[in-house]
Amino acid sequence: MLLFFDIDGTLFDDSRKLPASVLPSLEKAHENGHLIFINTGRTLCNLDHRLDGFPVDGWIMGCGTRIVFRGETLQSMEYDPARTLRLRQVFLDLEIPVVYECDTAMYFDPLSPAHPAIPIFRNYARKNGIDRDVTETDPEFRAVKMFCFSDTRDLIDRLEEATAAVGLPYTAIDRGKGGWEVIPAAYSKGTGIDVIRQKLNVAFEDCYAFGDSRNDMTMFEHVGHSIAMGNAPEDVKAACSWTTARPEDDGIKKAMIHFGIIADE
Repeated sequence: MLLFFDIDGTLFDDSRKLPASVLPSLEKAHENGHLIFINTGRTLCNLDHRLDGFPVDGWIMGCGTRIVFRGETLQSMEYDPARTLRLRQVFLDLEIPVVYECDTAMYFDPLSPAHPAIPIFRNYARKNGIDRDVTETDPEFRAVKMFCFSDTRDLIDRLEEATAAVGLPYTAIDRGKGGWEVIPAAYSKGTGIDVIRQKLNVAFEDCYAFGDSRNDMTMFEHVGHSIAMGNAPEDVKAACSWTTARPEDDGIKKAMIHFGIIADE
């Protein structure tokens, strides 16, 4: 069976702490012959190194834009600098505050409108050595996905229309509190699962996905068994076949026991 896990709010709790039961549960699942994949919105530059040494067979990163299985890159999507600058102009024209989550760094635009959340993103990126300013001559400024801010859906609709109009269509996921995750329209955590499942010739019914947020909802549509964490919003829980406990209450372990992935000891 294939097991797909979100990171933040799923493997780690909402305070970004790893519950003690997570690693032993993953190790037991792996010993039982199940393959383990991390399916995250994080891009390549921002992988959580606290997962180093975990029994992970592959990664779906950037909401399906980069897929790696046992060291082999199966899919990699990013726009070249010229097209990335076209996308940048869309955000500038609409005056939408934005952070660019590229594979090489998190980029911050000096011309972007101010927003209270952007310094929080910047401090995080600086702490992890992945912050960079947007310049028109940087060859590594290659758009993958973005995080932007708007209190109205109307402005996000205009963003989606404008990116499509320049031939670079993106779609936005409401992450709450005015934050929107902006993803290439043809990609998602769910399409990433399809790539893995088809490569390994594994049936839909033999795939399990564990998540807690709205960008996990496409993941749930592409597996036979979808598990919402106890800290998930109600609409996310409603989209799943089963709801487990919160991460800090051993939600991952309890879900694996419930589905017979590992034994109850």
